Amino acid sequence: MHVTMHVRRGCDCLAPESQEMMSRPEKNGKVAQPSRYAYRLTIEYDGSRYAGWQEQRQVRTVAGELRRALSEVLGDPALDLGGAGRTDAGVHALGQVAHLRTVTRLDPDELRHRVNDALPSDICVLDVAPAPLSFHARHDAIARYYLYQIALRRMAFAKKYIWWVRDRLDVEKMRAAAEVLRGFHDFTAFSQKGPVDHSLTRDERARTESKLVDVHELTVNLRPGMMVVRIGASHFLWRMVRRIVGALVAVGAGKLTVEDIRLALRRAQPNETIAQLTAPASGLFLEKVEYPRELVDPQPVDVLARLGLPAEREAMVQKYRSEPKRRSPPRPARPGRP
Repeated sequence: MHVTMHVRRGCDCLAPESQEMMSRPEKNGKVAQPSRYAYRLTIEYDGSRYAGWQEQRQVRTVAGELRRALSEVLGDPALDLGGAGRTDAGVHALGQVAHLRTVTRLDPDELRHRVNDALPSDICVLDVAPAPLSFHARHDAIARYYLYQIALRRMAFAKKYIWWVRDRLDVEKMRAAAEVLRGFHDFTAFSQKGPVDHSLTRDERARTESKLVDVHELTVNLRPGMMVVRIGASHFLWRMVRRIVGALVAVGAGKLTVEDIRLALRRAQPNETIAQLTAPASGLFLEKVEYPRELVDPQPVDVLARLGLPAEREAMVQKYRSEPKRRSPPRPARPGRP
């Protein structure tokens, strides 16, 4: 398990030394540029109605809605906003992280409340904390964690957050295939060329789009009526998580073997069979982003419990049915009656 002890990067208050001047007064008398302040935001969202995180023209995105709300609250149309991960259309987040740089100084709690009031109901800022101006949500991250939820039975709830697989799945074979994928590998066979991020420099693009990925965690866990795949890695390629999940499910259903996974990984070239097995976006969540000197919980988030949905109902019913019925003790006779 990849667990690192950390301390939060941001300070607990807007200390003057943590908020730097972007430029200073010049000797020739020119007016200095306004001070800029930096914040770290933690956001959750239901991605069902959005074309992903990344801002795009003429389509609705999570970052686009967040920028609109922040600009409205801060009165700063030129604010700098960037996220740690570019989730795809329909993908959700429990702990997306973003950096915000702005000329407006505002108490973090007040900023959080006011921005949430301006956001649609399916996007929520969970936390706002001051940060150094140098903090960058994507560049400073050392790992990202995703969860994928697979339903093993038909469910009346949470259809937007699961992938219902009707085949009977062999969890041990899936775990064996996951063991093959864990480690430092070329994941070309499990990825797809994505859109170019023009905000990146050439060096940044080469680093974030490198096909060599360190997958330090890949687990398959069972819950009542559910299977949850958790994957943690240095970075992720386009469609990589969904193709890994689809391949694992194919192994569990007997449509692929563990050796098929090993060969696809070893060949390090586009694989049409793997591409056709891409899991739907609905079951995928960006769980959390890891930064230096912070603690990562080794236990994955229980998504359905967080959503307040009755994921445990089936287990409770089965437990009730399996317990021997107990006879109620006879009621004591009321006074004055035999």
